[in-house]
Amino acid sequence: MYKLNTYVVYPMYGICKVIGISDSKVNSNLVECYVLECESENITLKVPINRVKEYRIRKIISKAEADELINVLQTKPQDIENNWKIRYQENEEKLRSGNIKDTIEVARSLFTRNKLKELSASEKRLYEKAYMFIVNEISIALKKDKDEIEDIVSNALEKSAKKFKTKPLEKEKLVKENKDNAKKKKKDTKE
Repeated sequence: MYKLNTYVVYPMYGICKVIGISDSKVNSNLVECYVLECESENITLKVPINRVKEYRIRKIISKAEADELINVLQTKPQDIENNWKIRYQENEEKLRSGNIKDTIEVARSLFTRNKLKELSASEKRLYEKAYMFIVNEISIALKKDKDEIEDIVSNALEKSAKKFKTKPLEKEKLVKENKDNAKKKKKDTKE
């Protein structure tokens, strides 16, 4: 059971603070719930205490884990899926898992992908969400200012992206896609 004023991670909502425990009616039954204040979404949620595991709510990482994760952020991302629909679904599922290492993989791969070719608006939102989840959690774990952690995370992602090597054929394909998109935009603006 989480204590009052404890920070927890709620997948897809990010860092939440336990601000209370209250009884709520669920299907005409009285259920004991955590009252969570979600920082990034600026909302308050009630979560039945007996469903915390099902919702994948977990405690914040430790200082030692945060230090280790900063090093993990700098490692080479896994191969990046070319099909944006598949890539989006995979990344969204990783964020829903609540696993910080999965969240790091989402941020690393999308940051690197953006270096190769601009992300779609939906992927940008997914990247920003993953990035802020990482910054917020490491900031709380290390008890450091978010601005300082943003610098650390951004530098780590830059190092990670430099380690990613595209296959010559893939790079050629991306360059061609970018040229084709530029031509299409020119054509669309002329019409």
